Amino acid sequence: LSSQRPNSRPCSPPGPRAGSSSAMLDLGMLMYGGLVVLVLWRGLCFYRCCGLWLSFLNYTSLLYGLLAGMLVYCLNGFYAAAKSDLEQAYVLEHPEANPWTIEWLKPFVMLTPIAVIVTLILAWFQTDAHVFEIHKGVSDVKHDRAVQIIALPAVFGVMALASMVPILELVTGQIDQEMINAPFGVDIRDKLQRRFEAMKFSMDASSAVLLSTGNNVTADVLPVWEDVKRLALWRYETCFYVADLFEAWALYQFGMLVLGLIKESYKRQELSDSEAKREAARELLQSHQAVTTLTWLGTMSFVLVCVGQTACSLWPYVGGEGEKQEFLTLEFQFAGFIASGAAIYNVFVVEQAYHHQLAPCSPVLKFLSVKILVSLSFFQKGILVTLQVAQHFLPTLMQRFVKEVPVVGDIINMTDVQMHLFYPAVILAECFLAGIMHLWAWKPVETWYEEVASEKTPLMSEKIKIYDPIEPAEKAADVAV
Repeated sequence: LSSQRPNSRPCSPPGPRAGSSSAMLDLGMLMYGGLVVLVLWRGLCFYRCCGLWLSFLNYTSLLYGLLAGMLVYCLNGFYAAAKSDLEQAYVLEHPEANPWTIEWLKPFVMLTPIAVIVTLILAWFQTDAHVFEIHKGVSDVKHDRAVQIIALPAVFGVMALASMVPILELVTGQIDQEMINAPFGVDIRDKLQRRFEAMKFSMDASSAVLLSTGNNVTADVLPVWEDVKRLALWRYETCFYVADLFEAWALYQFGMLVLGLIKESYKRQELSDSEAKREAARELLQSHQAVTTLTWLGTMSFVLVCVGQTACSLWPYVGGEGEKQEFLTLEFQFAGFIASGAAIYNVFVVEQAYHHQLAPCSPVLKFLSVKILVSLSFFQKGILVTLQVAQHFLPTLMQRFVKEVPVVGDIINMTDVQMHLFYPAVILAECFLAGIMHLWAWKPVETWYEEVASEKTPLMSEKIKIYDPIEPAEKAADVAV
């Protein structure tokens, strides 16, 4: 041990440095728990409870209250970690521990939280306009589906910002090894505490041998870096898992809304004066169910992948091993890349095939915003990973040329830590653009929100039953003709 360099450090898990704040709570798990509670609350009390309008206690108000609280907490942790010095013991042995070797990366990362704040404000005000229409009793279900789609950029943006915090804590030496035991700030796994401390942060036998032989420069840092890096990346992935889950829910709501509008178009045609048009509408309605089933294939595969990976985010908290954890992450990324591609293709096919039926709702911006948001989870990340892998197969001269290309060369040659800061920052910028796009795509007052009604008003007193095409379970409603 006498040969130990001055800059090396003991082989113990790095805790928060003196004067620094402790590591943040696991915001991914907190958001997951909050969404579960909101789903239950939405099922019990939609926007009214016992006939009373829930002005501040409806699930959308609670959702944005949760997002605002998490954003404030996240911004505090983000900038507290960002202003801390890099952990030099890590940088000396692992160059990737310094993410700021790319000059433009740090300013880009530091400015992107502004985009989250603006996105949240835009989504909140736009949602409030839709809730006002719901309060007036105008197409409750349609507006509610729109509200959940509008919330997606805000939810994804907050979780993308939260994902960067553990990476900044990693490179500044502030990762808390107790996070696995107490993700909510409370030790919920007292019985398994010793097991996880030994598994995650103790030195293995081979490292002890290296120390005893004097090769401690590598041994006293490498095991600790790999362990805390694994924990930081898992917390990073957990944030995106929860964001992907909400994205899958929003895509489901969009699918229900679009297919309902198509069915509604056929219902209107069925009320036509022309017998030929009525007969054609009845035939189209019969085939609509088959088309709906085929349309859901790609969408539901994406939803199931997101649900599965969110469930696996609990892996470290139930005693899962680190090696299997990395395997699960890789498998879900591959499955998600394929599923998101299929979901985007389904959205494209529906838009092209039913453009005429969807014309009243101005579908171009709506479909474009959904395509962008669906690609956030797996598709874009898959493209970046593919580019990084592909450049290793290029000839040496071509690799040097690509590396010299401004920005593009930096992105393709980013380290693992740099990519885990750059990618969320790009997501934040895209969520900001999607939030602005939603201002025009999902206006609260449009003609397509109106329910199906006959053009023959009210010359006859007879009533017929027409099914609401956007209700999850079809509910008959009396409509005067």
